[in-house]
Amino acid sequence: MVWQRVRFALLAAVVVAAAALPIRAEDEKKPEPVGAPKDAPKVDSCPTQYRTICEKVMVPEQYQCNVTTYKVVKSEEKYTAYKTECVEEKRTVTVNKMVAETKTEQRTVTTCVPTEEERTTYKTSYVCKQVTEVKHKCVDKGHYECKEVPCGPSMGERLHKLCSRHSCECETSCQPACPKTKSVKVWVPCPTYVDVPCTRTVRECVRTPVTCKVTVMKPVQKTEPCQVTKYTCVPETKEVMVKVQKCVPYEATRTVCKCVPTTETVTKTRMVCKTVEKQVPVQPCESASNPCCEPKHHFKCFR
Repeated sequence: MVWQRVRFALLAAVVVAAAALPIRAEDEKKPEPVGAPKDAPKVDSCPTQYRTICEKVMVPEQYQCNVTTYKVVKSEEKYTAYKTECVEEKRTVTVNKMVAETKTEQRTVTTCVPTEEERTTYKTSYVCKQVTEVKHKCVDKGHYECKEVPCGPSMGERLHKLCSRHSCECETSCQPACPKTKSVKVWVPCPTYVDVPCTRTVRECVRTPVTCKVTVMKPVQKTEPCQVTKYTCVPETKEVMVKVQKCVPYEATRTVCKCVPTTETVTKTRMVCKTVEKQVPVQPCESASNPCCEPKHHFKCFR
């Protein structure tokens, strides 16, 4: 990227320099160059003239250079790895062993012996008895009495009244009405409390003492010999094969990627500024006295 920027800067400087330089004309008239076009228009007053100018052009140029690059290379290497294995190993272990020992000892033993004893118990029985109780009872000792009670009109009177409804009522209205009564028996209450004897049967529980013989288990202690087994812990040493996990080293191979610098010769292209001569036609002078005038200023072509 840096080289490309430098090339572009050089090319721009060359173009500016070429534009600033004036064009040089030859002192003497030269014959028509070989590379001039044959079909160019000709002026009757003055023939076409050509002049040589110098022009700077950027030309591609190939060159070789050494370039260092990094390449990934796979290689195998050996390393020490570890793996876990179960290995049998002899070890001495102390174990407590239970040993049985039988002995004869004198011990006091309690046994139950059946024995008869006289005991007094109570027998339960039920007896029915007649019990007389006095109860207060309310008795009504009333009597009937005759009493005059007013009564309404009878059926005949009602019919007579309906039939004589259109007759003169003057006579009847002047006489006072006589109320009618009737004799009725009425009960007159007289409540009185009286003591009345009442007899009922009652069931009573009676407990009677009874003497009887009862068999009882009586504890009796006695001393007798008995066999007793006792266990004793006895330490015992023995060798045991035990599996133990151990890390065992071994040699393994693995593939490793490495970046290796490599120098290569590469062909590259660069732009070079070169000066090239070029024939160009010259415009005729505008002077009427000398139509075939040549340019007055002479410049050299710098390469």
